[in-house]
Amino acid sequence: MADGTYVLTTATGDPFESKTPGQLAASRRTRIYGRLDCPTALKALRRGGYSSHRVFFADQKTALAAGYRPCETCLKADYDAWRADRQNGKSSSTIRRS
Repeated sequence: MADGTYVLTTATGDPFESKTPGQLAASRRTRIYGRLDCPTALKALRRGGYSSHRVFFADQKTALAAGYRPCETCLKADYDAWRADRQNGKSSSTIRRS
């Protein structure tokens, strides 16, 4: 990675370098994404949690396309919409951003 760049994840799950930092962080293990200041994620990181499995997305649309779901803690409204869509057999690509 060059100085001043960030590694983000594409909709296909591939890493790429970006001049702009990601807006969302996620865990490759749980396939859950959330805000960078999510209390649940920060707690896991403090305990020595998933830092080696952490990926970053530019936006929610990319995270959803990559197969990740919103965090129930920090993106509650988006999670509720994602869950309702799943129960109704709909795609989650139209979830609004809080």
